[in-house]
Amino acid sequence: MENTERNEAVMYDEEGFDFNVWMQGAMKHTPWWAMSIVSHALVLIIFAAIFMPEEAVKEVNAIQYTEYRPPQEIINLDERKLFQDIKIEVPPDEQPDEMKKPSDHVEADKDEAFDEDFGEKDSISSANWDSEYKNNVIGPGPGAGGPKGKGRGGDEDLFVPLTAERGKNQIPVVMNALKWLARHQSPDGSWDSDGFNNMCKGAPCAGEGYPENDIGVTGLALLAFLGCGFTHFSKDEFDGISFGKVIRNGLKYLADHQDKDGCFGPQAGKFMYNHCIAALAMAEAYGMTESKLIKEQAQAGLDFISKAQNSYRAWRYQVRPGDNDTSVTGWAVMALKSGKMAGLAIPQSSMDGAFAWIQEVTDTNYYSVGYTGKGTGKVYVKDMNENWAGHEALTAVGMMCRIFTNYNKKDPALEGGAKLLGNDLPVYNTAKQTEKPVDYYYWYYGTMALFQFDGPSAKDEKGGKYWREWNPAMQKAIGGSQKTQADGCEFGSWDSDVDRWGFEGGRVYATAINALTMEIYYRYPNAFTGGERTTK
Repeated sequence: MENTERNEAVMYDEEGFDFNVWMQGAMKHTPWWAMSIVSHALVLIIFAAIFMPEEAVKEVNAIQYTEYRPPQEIINLDERKLFQDIKIEVPPDEQPDEMKKPSDHVEADKDEAFDEDFGEKDSISSANWDSEYKNNVIGPGPGAGGPKGKGRGGDEDLFVPLTAERGKNQIPVVMNALKWLARHQSPDGSWDSDGFNNMCKGAPCAGEGYPENDIGVTGLALLAFLGCGFTHFSKDEFDGISFGKVIRNGLKYLADHQDKDGCFGPQAGKFMYNHCIAALAMAEAYGMTESKLIKEQAQAGLDFISKAQNSYRAWRYQVRPGDNDTSVTGWAVMALKSGKMAGLAIPQSSMDGAFAWIQEVTDTNYYSVGYTGKGTGKVYVKDMNENWAGHEALTAVGMMCRIFTNYNKKDPALEGGAKLLGNDLPVYNTAKQTEKPVDYYYWYYGTMALFQFDGPSAKDEKGGKYWREWNPAMQKAIGGSQKTQADGCEFGSWDSDVDRWGFEGGRVYATAINALTMEIYYRYPNAFTGGERTTK
């Protein structure tokens, strides 16, 4: 990129770089593809993925990048006093009684043979959904992963047990978030970025996002349910709402809005964020259930991602536009990885191109990862979020992409990236200040990257030095900022106006991506410390 060697800020036309970070500002049984079954990739969407609608409420005229400068001080984490375990105190009256055990829910038997005619391959009728649902009885609960605890498409057992160190304190936080999402689902099965508050009881919830992002936030909300182990076969009811029906209606909405090319939602504006997140949700739902109703939709969604990729490189906002960006690439890689774990067809060339892009935009001195090129520095939308602090969110995305595409623990960029993340821990602070610190997208990807790199293992329940620093800070930042019963209809959600990218997807995005981050313990097996595989 030109002028990146200069020390002053450089302005670029929106047409030249067409910015967006929707989800920047984001299992054995889920998100990876069921990230509960394997690893969403091993997480959210997130919309903070920098998902910026082409025609936002305010047209973005320019994007400003500042040259990347190395941190003034890289703290030696070995010498820092590690945080003590932080427990999120949830008042007894706000703890879900249903979650006394994380595997208490009833689900359909996904191994039972289907003897119904599911109709035309390109259509999914309500009758077909209902017949498949009724033909199933009992299955795994949250965190169980999938049939027999295996990740479809792989030989290894990807189940990450939910233990005291792996998410015990997160269950009430996640369940309250899922209840909020369930209460605010639209009758058509979608989650409405700017109209979700039509479903409110009492004073309406604040935090509207851009309507162009409805497909993406719907995918993100579905991933939150899948990430906790629920599927469209689940028969549990919470507060009188069936989570299984919530998921079925959401999946049907996505299927009904998939075009003949396999793209979810309209192919307009910066639609690849929407599509990748929706494709990720569909792939994970298939991976968790092997449901015949959604296999073709899941495969078609992944095929479209591969077709949209620039030759020998990565992704941007549209189909093969010639330029690339790391944020869209992160969502694309997660969807493809989830599909591969689910046993769907994924071309290796897509993963190779993604790895080549991450290599190209990684600074080899400090291992910071750029957005549309090496050294692009802080990325923000003019007049929207320039007052928020810049974080190493794209470095976290780069780490995740490296782990999913190349799987090499000795890669120096992983250790280098972990050091940068370790020097910028999550902090929830809404006090007036020069630069606001809250960035849900960064917290999501940072949590995924560090959990994968040196998270809990059979030998060390607390994980490595970077994870032990990050984890309690993340728990405190997210768990401590969730809305309580005193907040009325907002109970279980998170504010979006305090977040760097919350203006994109609103309260639905904020709630879904934070739930996904809190589910990391039982959504993804960690690649390098869990002992499931052998590194290169």
